[in-house]
Amino acid sequence: MKMEIFWFQIGFGLFIILILMVLSIKFSKDKISINDEQALKIVRDELEQDGYYNFELESVISLEEPKITTVVIRVGHQEIGLEIDKNTGKIISKEKIAR
Repeated sequence: MKMEIFWFQIGFGLFIILILMVLSIKFSKDKISINDEQALKIVRDELEQDGYYNFELESVISLEEPKITTVVIRVGHQEIGLEIDKNTGKIISKEKIAR
């Protein structure tokens, strides 16, 4: 009788641990995302690498599906658009916009 209770407790404990692991994996995927301030810092660092130190922010657009942030900035008479992946924080594309 004591061994049956012991194995039941072990099995039940392992089952609870499994449920907690599955829930933590599920919720950890949802929380990884950058906000607009982090996106602007990424854009500023990228522009400084390209030699643009003075620029004006035109617009910031964040989309949930797909998880991207689009930033348009003005450098002199030229506009540059950058798309950033919100999950990884990497720049997907960078284009000069002709106006």
